[in-house]
Amino acid sequence: MGFCPVCKFEYQPGINICPDCNETLVSQLPTPTATAAVRPDDSWVGVCRIAGEIRSELARGALDSNNIPSMVTSSAFGSVGKGLGMIGGFSGSGGSGEILMVPQEFREEAEIILEAVLGEDFDALEAGQ
Repeated sequence: MGFCPVCKFEYQPGINICPDCNETLVSQLPTPTATAAVRPDDSWVGVCRIAGEIRSELARGALDSNNIPSMVTSSAFGSVGKGLGMIGGFSGSGGSGEILMVPQEFREEAEIILEAVLGEDFDALEAGQ
């Protein structure tokens, strides 16, 4: 069995490259390390809109694999962040109003990763949105 180091999906023997991420599969995923709690502040910026819980988890997983802190916000219900839990009583159910956010210094790298992972579903936000 092989695992994609980006999306963490498991593939049957004989498959060597993740068809979604175009990454070479590894035989074992690294052991997850404890991540520090995300503490968003005014330096966090929106990168893209996320529609659907699966895409949200895929995007956040790819960023987490690249040591980029992230959180998903929903203007209607609050937000949920990697290592943060819930803010405002919303558990991140994947509504169309969700925006994926990262610290400003990770924005460019996050856009590259998310465009590769989400493909045509990547709905970038303009800087300052």
